[in-house]
Amino acid sequence: MRPLHVAFVWHMHQPYYKDDLTSTYLLPWVRLRSAKDYFKMAALLDGYPNVRGTFNLVPALLAQIEDYGKEESVDLFLNLSKRAAVDLKGEERDFVLRWMRESPRALRVQQSQRYLELASRPADAQFTHADIRDLQVWFNLAWCDPVWVESDPGLAELKRKDRDFTEDDKAILFTAQLERIRSIIPKYRELADRGQAELTFSPYYHPILPLICHVDSARSANPQIQLPERHFSHREDAERQIELGMGLFERMLGRRPKGMWPSEMAVGESVIGLAEKSKLDWMISDEEVLARSLEGHFNRDEHLYQPKQVAREGRSVSMVFRDSQLSNAIGFDYQRMSSIDAARDLLGRLHRIREVQVDRDFLAVIALDGENAWEFYPRDGHDFLNALYTELDSSSEIITTTVSDFLAEHPPQHQLHHLHTGSWIGASLDTWIGDPEHNVAWDLLAETRDWLDAQSQQRPKDSQQAALAWREILITEGSDWFWWFSRKHDSGMDPIWDNQFRLHLRNVYKLMGARAPARLFQPIIKRAPTPERGVPAASISPQSKQDPAWAQAGYYLVGSGFGALHRPAGVVERVYYGNDDDKMYFRIDSPRSGHELEQQKIEFWIYCSGAPALDGDGELELPLAKTAVGELGFEPAFVVRITPRSQGGAVSVLKVIEPETKAIAEESWDVDDPFAVAIPFKQLGKRAGDAFEMALIVSREGKDIEVVPPSGALGIRVPGQAPAVAVEDAKPLKVLVATAELAPFAKLGGVSDVAAALSKELRRLGHDVRVVLPRHRQVEIARYELRPVVSDLQVPLGTDLMPATIFEGRLGEMVVYFVDCPPLYDRDGMFGFGDDDARSVYFCRAVLEMLPALEFFPDVIHVHDWYGALIPNLLDRVYEGGAYEEIATTLTVHNLSAQGVFGFGALMLAGLQEWGLIRLGIPGLDNVVNVLGRGIHFADVVNTVSERYAKEIQTPEYGEGLDELLRRNTHKLHGILNGIDYDIFDPERDPNIAHHYSADAPQAKALCRAALRTELGLEEVNKPLCAIVSRFYDVKGFDLIEQAMPELVQLGLQIVVIGTGDRRYEDMFRRWAGELPRQVAVAIGFDSALAQRIYAGADMLWMPSRFEPGGLAQLIALRYGTIPVVRATGGLADTIRDYDPAAQKGNGFRFGPYDPWQFFAAVVRAAETFRHPAVWAWLIQHAMQEDVSWSRSALKYVQLYLAAIAAHRERHGVAASEPSATSVGQ
Repeated sequence: MRPLHVAFVWHMHQPYYKDDLTSTYLLPWVRLRSAKDYFKMAALLDGYPNVRGTFNLVPALLAQIEDYGKEESVDLFLNLSKRAAVDLKGEERDFVLRWMRESPRALRVQQSQRYLELASRPADAQFTHADIRDLQVWFNLAWCDPVWVESDPGLAELKRKDRDFTEDDKAILFTAQLERIRSIIPKYRELADRGQAELTFSPYYHPILPLICHVDSARSANPQIQLPERHFSHREDAERQIELGMGLFERMLGRRPKGMWPSEMAVGESVIGLAEKSKLDWMISDEEVLARSLEGHFNRDEHLYQPKQVAREGRSVSMVFRDSQLSNAIGFDYQRMSSIDAARDLLGRLHRIREVQVDRDFLAVIALDGENAWEFYPRDGHDFLNALYTELDSSSEIITTTVSDFLAEHPPQHQLHHLHTGSWIGASLDTWIGDPEHNVAWDLLAETRDWLDAQSQQRPKDSQQAALAWREILITEGSDWFWWFSRKHDSGMDPIWDNQFRLHLRNVYKLMGARAPARLFQPIIKRAPTPERGVPAASISPQSKQDPAWAQAGYYLVGSGFGALHRPAGVVERVYYGNDDDKMYFRIDSPRSGHELEQQKIEFWIYCSGAPALDGDGELELPLAKTAVGELGFEPAFVVRITPRSQGGAVSVLKVIEPETKAIAEESWDVDDPFAVAIPFKQLGKRAGDAFEMALIVSREGKDIEVVPPSGALGIRVPGQAPAVAVEDAKPLKVLVATAELAPFAKLGGVSDVAAALSKELRRLGHDVRVVLPRHRQVEIARYELRPVVSDLQVPLGTDLMPATIFEGRLGEMVVYFVDCPPLYDRDGMFGFGDDDARSVYFCRAVLEMLPALEFFPDVIHVHDWYGALIPNLLDRVYEGGAYEEIATTLTVHNLSAQGVFGFGALMLAGLQEWGLIRLGIPGLDNVVNVLGRGIHFADVVNTVSERYAKEIQTPEYGEGLDELLRRNTHKLHGILNGIDYDIFDPERDPNIAHHYSADAPQAKALCRAALRTELGLEEVNKPLCAIVSRFYDVKGFDLIEQAMPELVQLGLQIVVIGTGDRRYEDMFRRWAGELPRQVAVAIGFDSALAQRIYAGADMLWMPSRFEPGGLAQLIALRYGTIPVVRATGGLADTIRDYDPAAQKGNGFRFGPYDPWQFFAAVVRAAETFRHPAVWAWLIQHAMQEDVSWSRSALKYVQLYLAAIAAHRERHGVAASEPSATSVGQ
């Protein structure tokens, strides 16, 4: 069998960032990419003499690299980096802090503890000169190729130093960067001279050639596209871009290029003529363009791997088309795999192509961006590329070649009679034209070009200035401006792109001595950003694709989740989904008609979660391979197959058979409109209360070409309650509660109280509930009478094993386990250490490792907050077999802001590096190990501590950066109110108060108030005594209290405060207590006995929180007859009902907008009500009669556990289902 030839084509491209009029680079990416990627990609071949490659070097990039090497221009970012930190002016410091603090999620940021700490600080934090200097160094050092840094003594020392850099340290870094930039062009020349690389080019400023020739060409792929008002049509500019590009390429690299990568692989009939006129040998485009060119007659194996010839008017040019699956695997998928596994996977795919080749000569073209993908690989892709090149260097079955060499030996034998107009993104041009912002930009370009054309003819003597102005026009014809004007993309700095585009157009007028029109000073981007996705807002029952009910559906906008690394195939623009009580509705918006899709053999497959059948003969092949199914994040039970036709279409419901690559047809029917379908829940094996996930797969000829969404899933919960077998009749459950803190053993916040009280109440209900936590230093073995039950438990941590002892203690009758590992947990404090990643990972692994030794495999592991949140992930990936298979998981989120954010090393510690980062397509989550985020993603159910807060955290205001992830998982997100432990908080028996009372006899509460006043030195007056029991932070509403305090004390109210926190607020209360010692009392710190005397003696409790997930203080206050004054947010809104004197309803006082005077008004209403003793007495009694115990909430938690078990079995176990169906409107 002949060897398979493979051509790797690496595309190196950056836009033109320089303002030629001021010789200033406004953005630094050419310099930084030069330090990171351009030299590296060429130099890697030095170690592999038998590996050959093709490098496409865009002339605008080459020109900028050369310019940087001459040191004749100004780089704004470089200048501010070189400037002494102490000399920076205010606006310059602001610039450094705004633009040089990259996302802490970026892998390059996480390589340095110092850079990560600086990048993670809040925007309003204080930064010293030393902080600024470290930021100046790390912003630039982080962009250096990590292998280069390791091998260069100067850079290696900077990395080791990590912090406290000097101004002299900067010189080492920037000198090295300059040397690296100057070595790039010679390196590529060297590779080409020795025949190891072919060098190719693109048009100079990277324009979309078909659009430059005529913007109407966009209608070839999308007849409905909205075009600009002005019909830009300048083939002469396209010719000029190619001519200039070839000229610069030849001057700098000493050879004339044979091949061209048309910008964005955008080709068409117009581009053939351009290539032939330039006497090019070959061009490259995407396989989807080839498929569209063959108009429905595309056989992938037969057509893709054999170059084509296009001949027009007696001249011809060869064409190769990239294998998008192989290219996208490198660009998007392999970063999540180990380098060796990724290389083996790619080689396995190439061997399968070779098997199809037989005795022919195939060329598999792998072509992709040579820069962006490596940001998401460990060590910038070195390990993967070395593993791949090592295999290829010694292979005789797979031969790497250059495109030109292959064409010379194997001239194309097949003519391509029609070349579709399209690009590598969906075989269309929609990415660069059609959105309102696109079209404004095209109109401005056309208007400016027409003006310059007229001026050039009228003023022939100004030809020198006109030539410079024409250069500005060519720059603005580049594709990148229009990429970022697309509503599918967001650079994070779109306003800068917008301004720079208009700057180049203004330069045209400036160079010609004219004033630019006002329109060029006005931003093009005025839109509010379009959310990538939305969850269903209401029940819907649409009768057609045009039904207005779809406005209430959930949706996913294809393309928005990809950013600069764009992968969509262009078949689907948006999907909508929703449901009513009986059916799930799904709508697909596509720019292609049913007729086109039928010709191209494209189908849609909606994968729905559940348990696949374990046996059966699946006669139908599904489009996703087993490994790809694993990327969905759920096990599929059913697949809805939609086959579009020229007229109508067909729908089938398929039952998935293990191993999930085949299925049985359960039912099929025809539909009038295949783009909007309705599927009864019963056909999907779903019933009331079930939650399930979905993903849409697009296939061509049975092979997947796109997944929507690209990561994660779309979620739905079937309306109604699960069958009532639920709580009372449920068999006793075995539950293991995993928490970092548990009262009274280790207590830092309210989580410890909740974990203890809820666990005890669940045990009272007859469930076998046990708790596990680390044995922190304060958990003394003798004091709590702990005994070892597992010794020398070998717990994996990275590549090592660390021994643990599992101790057992008791909380009442409940078993509590303690993971004892002194090197990790024998410390003062529980959190905030540099190795918190190792400490939390070890805890999670120990919890799972101890189960066999204890002979206790729970039905559910209930995790509280981030510290144990890797447990669901570990169960899903590492502990898959045996008894572990049956364990369901519940994650309760108390503190959403504490997320456990670490670098990739945390996955290596956990043994999860094989699966890599979870690519959710969510900015800020994709490039970091976010432990809480992973817990939310992998847990069977997630809950927070109130129903209202469960909704609030799905908004940017409350979501702490996780709102997108929570919206995506809304189908499994619940809210359950906390309760309080009546054994601890009981005014009838509380040992901390002098006088006991009850709801039936509350009179002694007045005696508690008098005793509290005496204890705190407050005056005995007939004014309400108002309490604050809290941590002192803005989020708790203390900024409102601070602003309202002068007016509050004017009312004559007495105020008692206990707690600690922000020094500013501690000092404020000390000041008020010093000025008004008989009216204001403060206790800094936390004395639980005093706190309970305050609850018993106070008349009101103030909680004006900005947000409050659940809240315990208001519940304790109700228990003690102390009336809460709260802001209506989170758990406060769910537990406190505003007092209505007319209806005599309510148990407290609420206000809405977060405003000090709204808070003040609520306090005034409460104070006025206090003046009426009978009314106030009713409020006290009514408050004390509220059931704020754990009894009701515990029953809801049992229901939650049952839901988790059901969801887990749906995803991993066996679930029975029996299949009747319709489509929308039928």
